[in-house]
Amino acid sequence: MVNDVPRGSWSFRLAKATTGSEADEQQRLAAAVLAFAQCLDIQIEPSIAYHELGPAQGNAVAYEELTRFRLADKAHPRTWIDLALGHCDSVSSLGDPVAVTDSRDLTRPLHRWRCNYIATLKIGELELRSLTPFERALQLFEWMREDFILAGPAAIFACHYFAPGFPRKRLLKGLRSEHRERALVGAANAAWDITHLSEFVRHANSAHGSNTRYLFASLDEGLRRIARTLFAATIEDPAMNDLASVLAAWWPDDQARMIADRLSDAFQRGRDPAWYERQRNSPNAIPEFIAQGEACLRAWSPAGASPADKPRP
Repeated sequence: MVNDVPRGSWSFRLAKATTGSEADEQQRLAAAVLAFAQCLDIQIEPSIAYHELGPAQGNAVAYEELTRFRLADKAHPRTWIDLALGHCDSVSSLGDPVAVTDSRDLTRPLHRWRCNYIATLKIGELELRSLTPFERALQLFEWMREDFILAGPAAIFACHYFAPGFPRKRLLKGLRSEHRERALVGAANAAWDITHLSEFVRHANSAHGSNTRYLFASLDEGLRRIARTLFAATIEDPAMNDLASVLAAWWPDDQARMIADRLSDAFQRGRDPAWYERQRNSPNAIPEFIAQGEACLRAWSPAGASPADKPRP
C-alpha cells in the first residue's frame, strides 16, 4: 500500500488530471506512481490528505476531490502510462464521478494533527530563540517528556529540522516572515506532514511480521529522508541504537550520539506520577497548548531578532 502525502498530494494531482486540464510535470509523476501501483495491485491510501483539505476548504470540496481521485484510481493503467510518458497532455474521458458515500466530517481537525501542531509550534519557538541547534533538540525532548507527550514522529522531524547540515528548505515555511500569520500557516502545514509520517509509521508497525508492506511516496525529498529515519528508529531498531549513525550525516558525531541517547532515554523512562495527575486535571490542555504556542510565534518580530536568530540556510 502506498501512503499518499498530504500537502500537494498525489491524489490531488490525479484528481486534477481528470478535469481535462493540461498536465504538468508533477502530475505526470503522479500518473506514473498510480500506473505502477495499479499494475502491481498496490492500493493508495489518501485519507490524511483529505483530512487536511477538509478544514481548509470544507466537506464538499474534500469529497469532490476524493470522488475524482477514486475515478482516477479505477481508470485503466494505460491511461496513466500514456500521461506519464508524455503520449498525451491531458485526461478527460474517464466517465462521470460516482459520489463517495461517507458521513465523516472532514472539517473536524484530527486529534493527532492537533498534537503534532502543538509540537511544531514548539519547534518553531525553539528555532526562533538564541540557542544552538543541539540545545534546541535537547530542550524539545525535555519539554515533550516533562510537559507534553512523547511524540516520536515530531521528535524525529525536529532532529532533522534542527540539524546544522540538513537541507531543511520547505519543512517549516514562513517561520521568520514579517507577517506572523504566515508562520502559523507554515507550522500547520508542517504538522500535516508529521501527521502523515506518523500514519505511515502506524500502518508499518501494525503490518510488521505480516505480508503487507507500506511504501512512502512523496515529491518532498526532505520528508522522504525523515521517513527513512523514522522507519529505522521505530521498526528495525526499537532501541534507536542506529539513530545516531543516521543523524551523523547532518550532526557532528558526538551530538548525533547524544541526541539518540536522550531521545531513547525519554521513551524508555517511565513518567513521573505528577505528570499523569496534571493530565487528569487539565481537560483543556490541548487548546491551551495551541494558544500558548501560537502566541509565542505571533510575538516574534524580525526587527527585534538578535543576529543569532537570523535565518540560516
